Amino acid sequence: MISDVDPDFASPFEKAFFYKGVSKDHPHLLQRSDIRKRPFVLPTPEDQHTAIPDRTARGATHPCLTPDLWRQEVGPAIVSLLEDEAYGVHVSSMVPVQFSLPDAQGKPVLEEHIVIWISVFPGTTSEESCHGANSPILDILEKHQVKDAAVHWIEGAPERFVGGPAMMEVVDETDPTAYISRAITAVLGVPLAPQTMQANDGQGSLGKSDRVLAFTSKHVVSVDTKSDYELGRTGAPKQYIMNCGLRRYEKMLEETRAAIAKKVEAGKLVAEQLEQNVFATQRAKRLKETELNNLKEEIVMLDEFLGHAKSARGEINNRALGWLDYAPRIQNNVDDRRYTWDGAVFQLDKVKWEQNFKGNHVYLGGKFDSDDIIKFFNPDNANPPSFKYPPNHLFRLQGFVEADDMKKPYFFDELGNRCFIVAKHGQTTDLTFGRFSEFEAYVVASDLPGSSWEVAVFNHTKDDFADKGDSGTCIFNAEGKMVAFLHSGMPRGMSSHVTFGTPAHFVRDQIKKRYPHADFDRVTFSDVVA
Repeated sequence: MISDVDPDFASPFEKAFFYKGVSKDHPHLLQRSDIRKRPFVLPTPEDQHTAIPDRTARGATHPCLTPDLWRQEVGPAIVSLLEDEAYGVHVSSMVPVQFSLPDAQGKPVLEEHIVIWISVFPGTTSEESCHGANSPILDILEKHQVKDAAVHWIEGAPERFVGGPAMMEVVDETDPTAYISRAITAVLGVPLAPQTMQANDGQGSLGKSDRVLAFTSKHVVSVDTKSDYELGRTGAPKQYIMNCGLRRYEKMLEETRAAIAKKVEAGKLVAEQLEQNVFATQRAKRLKETELNNLKEEIVMLDEFLGHAKSARGEINNRALGWLDYAPRIQNNVDDRRYTWDGAVFQLDKVKWEQNFKGNHVYLGGKFDSDDIIKFFNPDNANPPSFKYPPNHLFRLQGFVEADDMKKPYFFDELGNRCFIVAKHGQTTDLTFGRFSEFEAYVVASDLPGSSWEVAVFNHTKDDFADKGDSGTCIFNAEGKMVAFLHSGMPRGMSSHVTFGTPAHFVRDQIKKRYPHADFDRVTFSDVVA
């Protein structure tokens, strides 16, 4: 049945469920321009719990609207239009998108029209104001031969995702601590907490390392994000960067205890089976005896790891990774591209890092099977694979996706459309995959004057691509090239439907200004010249 409310406005049910699927706690629709042309079909009382399909947000493709045209003409024209107070809208972000919906067999089908997806700050903009701005926006698109487009409005405010002994060696999957110890191994994705913020767990992820330095987000390491920090030049005290804030450290201990308990219960079951001799063959019995011995050994290893974590890393001062070297204020006006520069560089403590330093590698083990990861990166069976799973689970990041290539992805999704499927390993959401948008997002952050343009990544499934605590994480593609560095998102409740980041090539260029001889491809610590 069809909603019988005002035909220009959505019913409460449509508002609540139109975006079902773009995240676990999906945003609610505020208004959309194509409500008459593409009416939302309401389920009948009999099927209301099963008939609403999951919508997926994807990077947009259009024969006329190119990334350059969007960034240089169409996007700025819409921004200029909406800055007119007469429209009464208060934009927080804007990005072109295309949605897909499953067909009767569950296969995703891409909607042909593109959507200009606009977020407004919560409580600032009425449905009527959105409706009044639709036609002028569509006129701008029509002027540039972008026909049959739609304008969708939601509410949302961008938020930044901040959330002693030597670093441990990465171990293989036969070691029961392989996944648990990811927080304290010498690879990307190490959780950080500045000395002054560890009680609040201002947690982010260790970005790529160059020379004896590492990169993360300014808001991860500084309470004051509006002032510059330069070691030895500002009079500020030496600021140490810690591995794991309080919450992340407790999470690691709890994961270890849970793993021990699980293996103890499994061992009890196998021991009972052996005691009661429930096996039909001697081979089955031998296999179970081996399983029991392995479980006992793994319990001992986990217990030793737990003891080490408590004794050697229990005090926050024992978890120091290094010290802050340079952290300029967060800004979006470094140049006319208006990317957000939210960066901090800290020096790694040689004593902690030299022995097990790996360079720019991401640990892929633990959360997904290798086959699942290969499928994420190579969803289109008609095109040759672009990703090979590393036997040691360590995927090396090397090189950057340059500005021109950001506008023309050269891989394919499951629908055969050009795209970048990207990934990141953060400390809140671990390894996740997302859909990169070749169209940059216009963003208005509440903590910065003016506006910025950002890389946008949509969730691959309902699961969030990123959440608070993942800031500073490197977003990479199937080649291992760095695409962007994550700094914020558009959360609703406990979910976020879009993640924002700064292009990695821009971050590299800013680092090079400060450290002109920076080497981003080292794999050993001792060869690095400080």
